[in-house]
Amino acid sequence: MLTTIPAASATYRRDLGDGLILRWSTAEDTEKIAQLCSMVFRNKADEPTNEFMLYWIWRLMRGDHPVMGSGDFGVVEDTYKEGKPIVACTCLWRQNWEYEGVLFAIGRPEIVASDPAYRNRGLIRALFEMLHARSEAEGHLVQAITGIPYFYRQFGYEYALDLGGKRVTYLSLIPKLKEGEFEPYTLREATVEDIPLVMEYYNRRRTASIVWTDVSEDYWRYLLEGWKAQPERDKTDSLLMIVDATGAPRGYVFTMVKRRDKGLEVWAIDTAAGVNVQAVMPSVLRALQAYGLQIPTSKPDVEPLSEISFMLGRTHPVYDVLGDALAPFQERPYAWYVRVADLPAFIRHIAPALEQRLAESMLVGYTGEVKLNFYQSGLRLVFEGGHLESAEHWRVPIYEGNACAGFPPLVFLQVLFGHRTLDELQDMFPDVWVNAEMEVVLKTLFPARPSFVLPL
Repeated sequence: MLTTIPAASATYRRDLGDGLILRWSTAEDTEKIAQLCSMVFRNKADEPTNEFMLYWIWRLMRGDHPVMGSGDFGVVEDTYKEGKPIVACTCLWRQNWEYEGVLFAIGRPEIVASDPAYRNRGLIRALFEMLHARSEAEGHLVQAITGIPYFYRQFGYEYALDLGGKRVTYLSLIPKLKEGEFEPYTLREATVEDIPLVMEYYNRRRTASIVWTDVSEDYWRYLLEGWKAQPERDKTDSLLMIVDATGAPRGYVFTMVKRRDKGLEVWAIDTAAGVNVQAVMPSVLRALQAYGLQIPTSKPDVEPLSEISFMLGRTHPVYDVLGDALAPFQERPYAWYVRVADLPAFIRHIAPALEQRLAESMLVGYTGEVKLNFYQSGLRLVFEGGHLESAEHWRVPIYEGNACAGFPPLVFLQVLFGHRTLDELQDMFPDVWVNAEMEVVLKTLFPARPSFVLPL
């Protein structure tokens, strides 16, 4: 039988009917996966294949990428068709996130593609079942994906964390260097010797975020060195150091190496402790303008550079410094889809963070039960002296219902990850409610605060 092997296994195969076989990839599938993805990820049917996607697949499947290997694409192969093409696929990445200092591993589905001729046949659902099985077998308590609107709700995901958000500086607004003055700060290419400083600068803001992407030294090293295996096609991003007039590093900028439109995108920027960001930014803006003007474009007909997009989340010190005068346009964040299949297990894992919130609040030493009704299921938490004693699945009894709050299925994830306040959800959903006694407990355990989760 094709289905007796666990879905997480590299040798798993499942017959989907009509010659379609669901399985895990091997290195030999690289070209077929690249062909499918470069065809699917286009804006128009008459556009040429997506060259960036081709290169990206080749790089991911080469075997040296820090988030996946050549066997981590789930694929659907049409064995009845000549050449046995791959007609649907997605891959599983591994990352580490933190929840207020508590590290946890996530599985991240990425590059979800299906041939238009094979859509509406449940292929992506089958692929996600297989990816979830492998992710959970590896101990991931959470899966998360950046993706198109609504679609991934079908597979148990909820929008629960900010994704993106930007402020835009137009080149015409960048202050000019006064005649006779020298730039106090400039940019240079980062090297592997800079990695400890980059990590220090990046992690300075981790405490301001409920959820934070833990970026390992290996990942930073890959960012700086991995592209050198095939330099003509592998480099997709650039890490630049902000240095002062003496050449001493004072921060870094994470940006693109090819411009796709009229804007230069900046994905991260952080500085050393004690640096006056307001004094640094005019030089950085001028340096980014010069950098953006000299890098290549993805196509010959790309518009001239006219703006710099700082894609730094909902809040950032750079936004405060730029203000409306230098960054008049802003775009709200989209959101990460998040899936937590075993909510009690995740709650138990992040118990130190919840206990710390109680210890620093007016509910220090809290003892009591928190019973949440999710209508199709529920959650029961027991605290004793400020410590989480148990977290378990729970259902409201038929008679004498004693839940203290209610949330539609999955909506609680928005509270858990600090994406929305309890008050905001009550305004949005009539079936979100909380009794008076429990309101202060829930607001203490699950405060709302923006998170910046860098999508690697």
